[in-house]
Amino acid sequence: MLLRYLSSIILLTVTFVKPHEHKHGEKRGHQKRQGSSSSPYQQGIYDYIVVGSGPGGAPLACRLARAGFQVLLIEAGQDTSGFLDTQIPSFHPRASELPEQMWYGNALYSGYPPPYGNWTYLLPDGRTYAGPSPPAGAQPIGLNYPRGSALGGSAQMNAMAMVTPWMDDWDQIAAITGNSSWNAEVMREYYIKLENCRYQLSSVVGHGFKGWLQIGITPLTLIAQDLKLAAIVAATAQAMGKGLIDGVLNLATGLAHILATDLNAPGRSRDQDVNIWQIPISINPTTGLRSGPVDFVKQTVQEGYPLTVQLNTFVTKILIDRSGHKPRAVGVQYLYGQYLYSASPLSTGQSGTPGYAYARREVVVSCGTFETPKLLKLSGIGPADELAQFGIPTIVNLPGVGRNLQDRYEVGVVGKSDVPFSLFAPCKYNYESPDPCLQQFQGGLTPIDKGPYTSNGLAIGTTFSSSVNDDPKPDVFIVAVPAYFQGYYRGYSKAAVLDAQHFTYVVLKVRSRNNAGTVTLRSTNPLDMPVIRFNSFAVGGDLDAQAVAEGIQRGRDIFRDVIGLDGTFTVETPPDELQGAALVEWVKNYAWGHHCGCTAKIGAPNDPLAVVDGDFRVYGVDGLRVVDNSVWPTLPGYYPTIPIYMISEKAADVMLGHSPGPIGAFDNLDLGSGPIGTLGSDIIGTVAGVADPNVGVTGILGSFGNLLGVLTVSIPFMLGIP
Repeated sequence: MLLRYLSSIILLTVTFVKPHEHKHGEKRGHQKRQGSSSSPYQQGIYDYIVVGSGPGGAPLACRLARAGFQVLLIEAGQDTSGFLDTQIPSFHPRASELPEQMWYGNALYSGYPPPYGNWTYLLPDGRTYAGPSPPAGAQPIGLNYPRGSALGGSAQMNAMAMVTPWMDDWDQIAAITGNSSWNAEVMREYYIKLENCRYQLSSVVGHGFKGWLQIGITPLTLIAQDLKLAAIVAATAQAMGKGLIDGVLNLATGLAHILATDLNAPGRSRDQDVNIWQIPISINPTTGLRSGPVDFVKQTVQEGYPLTVQLNTFVTKILIDRSGHKPRAVGVQYLYGQYLYSASPLSTGQSGTPGYAYARREVVVSCGTFETPKLLKLSGIGPADELAQFGIPTIVNLPGVGRNLQDRYEVGVVGKSDVPFSLFAPCKYNYESPDPCLQQFQGGLTPIDKGPYTSNGLAIGTTFSSSVNDDPKPDVFIVAVPAYFQGYYRGYSKAAVLDAQHFTYVVLKVRSRNNAGTVTLRSTNPLDMPVIRFNSFAVGGDLDAQAVAEGIQRGRDIFRDVIGLDGTFTVETPPDELQGAALVEWVKNYAWGHHCGCTAKIGAPNDPLAVVDGDFRVYGVDGLRVVDNSVWPTLPGYYPTIPIYMISEKAADVMLGHSPGPIGAFDNLDLGSGPIGTLGSDIIGTVAGVADPNVGVTGILGSFGNLLGVLTVSIPFMLGIP
């Protein structure tokens, strides 16, 4: 009887329906797949459930499936990979405002700088205003802090900057946990494993060439086509003390001389180097398209591994079995439906269709900095006093859940040239038709033929050490952006490219001193956004603001040093009259951020604010891990995405019992693949499916095996009682 019951749950079928193209207006195309919605949304049993398909969850789910385990990857959003906005590198600002995948477009925050640059306001006449310089009488109603809700998560909307973290970031975690597998030399192997390096290197040491993530750089021959861009590179190099050579302003070879150092080179010398760099980007140079975890997921499914992807599914609670000596995560409760979450601009206000899914082995939470602590708390894991306020029974009292919220401070130094950039002047960024640059991109056969849309716009960056830096590593990163950029507000992506005359140096404060932010519950309704308090500049704020102010001055100096071969620049923002203490105060008022993390941090058992251990296991609960940007004790490096990919790969090895090999020992060998099978299973016998009405593949999901894993759970769980 029990075997018959289990078999009826496990054997789920998905029908195949040929995809067809569905157009949203005339500006972007989206491939939408239709399929059966009857059977996939019954309750099912898997070896592992991974909640969230972003940089933390997707690679991990793929590795587990490639090891032969039945994996359910749950994603609240849809597959947006067919949209031009997510495909074309230069459209990444549009992607971050794409309503079909954006969360937190008008979220209410507190503890952020005064509501200047990035807020949306309610005007006295009932209309709304977004952006800097609000009219008189405007009341702030929300802040644009774009988060991705789609297959691939925020990797579907980010700027694709792929930079490895500092070695000290890894060594710090090794010291905290006493776990030598976190040492920087060991962690580098995960970068080698995931990277498919597609750009020329002076040394191949520390790089991978067979991984799932394509990483390239903007072709220097593209930059060399625009004298103004070349002059900016030269001025930036001059500010760094790098000498120029003859012909630097019109030869790609001269630019290569300036940009010869690899930003992703291994070793501590890179970490401490004050230099000018080309920024590696996750772009497939063959197609010119964005590369990311969505590609790895689709490849894993297409190759027949037992990965089930369930889209449009919002997890509301982790199911925890308390019948044993220690609580154990055994599944999730969810709501199925599109745009259910109030953080979506397309939120329907509907509650969705409830369902459950169960895990024989473990549940992994990869929901991100805001959503991971919220889900843990709604499941009874978090600060007991906060849970009691909402009548949530405390299963594990973990005061650190939702604490330690950190972000990087950013500001834009905007200059305007009296002459447009020749490379970008024809570009309409798909806001007008025809768009000559889009036509060039779609018709080109090589990256150069495809034109400027093959770049994310972040061609170069420079490191800088401020006067208040207390670390041998630079504390400021300055990024060159050929656009008007003053942070994120509704409509910023269009404002950025209204003309081809603006250029921005984005000043980024690396590893701010502030860790005073919090994420707390707003209510017990899982579809309500949490209360997010950044408490910016609360800890070490004067020093951090001073560092940013010095970065602003460096940006101003570079604009003044640009050789006027094709026009000169005038600094517009911040105005030159702001100096000294006034400029520091301006930073405190206008700084924004979008790299938040650290709300479920890794820590030692005696750390009262630790949430997970060095193996990503949530303290006090068996069968539950967290793998995403929330686990950092402090934010790593310059950009978050590569570090998250690396811990996702590490988590897979931890869960599969693998140990990373010595340096170079497994250069991109897929150690997690092959017919390994699962406990109690004689044969894998599964074909991966996508459990969503919009995405389907033929196959049988599940098998009669793996009963050992099923029989270890409690009787109420086997009967489907949450």
